[in-house]
Amino acid sequence: MSNRFKHISLTIIRYLLNTITGTVVLFMSLWMSGPGIAETDEPTYRLYFMLGFVLWAIGAFLQIKPSMRKVGVILTLIPFLFWVVFMAMAVYS
Repeated sequence: MSNRFKHISLTIIRYLLNTITGTVVLFMSLWMSGPGIAETDEPTYRLYFMLGFVLWAIGAFLQIKPSMRKVGVILTLIPFLFWVVFMAMAVYS
């Protein structure tokens, strides 16, 4: 496998990873930070659930610089894995 083909395939995998994890993290963060179901008339927004998306966005921006690419991938995976484990615990408990 040539070095150029390896670089292109890793770039495509990284873009797919960012797209899938970003979609899941954004959807779950928006869903959990919403008002939810309450018995009062005033909606309660929990903006601290958006911190996962902020962490994902920082990781995505760090991937632009080649020297910080590995750190960026790890930072994008942390909130994604949090939501996956959170949903798995909710389903299987």
